[in-house]
Amino acid sequence: MTKDHDRLWESSLNDEFTFRKMFDRYYADLCIYAKRYVQDSNTREDLVQDVFCALWINRKKIDYSIPIFNYLITSVKNHCLNYLRKTNKAEFMDEMEIGKIPAYAEDSEHVFMLHELEEMYNRTLSGLPEEYRIAFEMSRMENKSTAEIAEILGVSVRTVERYRNKALEILRTELKDYFG
Repeated sequence: MTKDHDRLWESSLNDEFTFRKMFDRYYADLCIYAKRYVQDSNTREDLVQDVFCALWINRKKIDYSIPIFNYLITSVKNHCLNYLRKTNKAEFMDEMEIGKIPAYAEDSEHVFMLHELEEMYNRTLSGLPEEYRIAFEMSRMENKSTAEIAEILGVSVRTVERYRNKALEILRTELKDYFG
């Protein structure tokens, strides 16, 4: 992490306006992340707000060498797990079950990004026009050839190619922030 980033992270906790910008930047993402642990949206929002309140209250004690996003993700996770323990919720599961975390996701940031990417992919896919989605799913998920898809859908091979290409174009546009 760069020294400029360290100063920004530290300054955001000493200036209310900058802290508010940090809150606005991360709040929604952290609420999505908290869904891995707590299903109720109001409770998730409260827990994420609690993280920011604790961050503001304890700002003089924070270790600024830890990247802010890692700090926030870890804090949200801990707040969620503590909430589940305290309330004895049936939805509390052991760590390996939550989110089916892949072995190659070594830190909180990667786990969060993979989960967020998967949600965004599924949302984008379900929002595609039906013909595009069906052609794309048959091609990519069912490994059907263009000719097979054309026969099933009762359209030309060229039309299937257009549907599939349009679906890919939309997915690339919607997911561009995840692929640099």
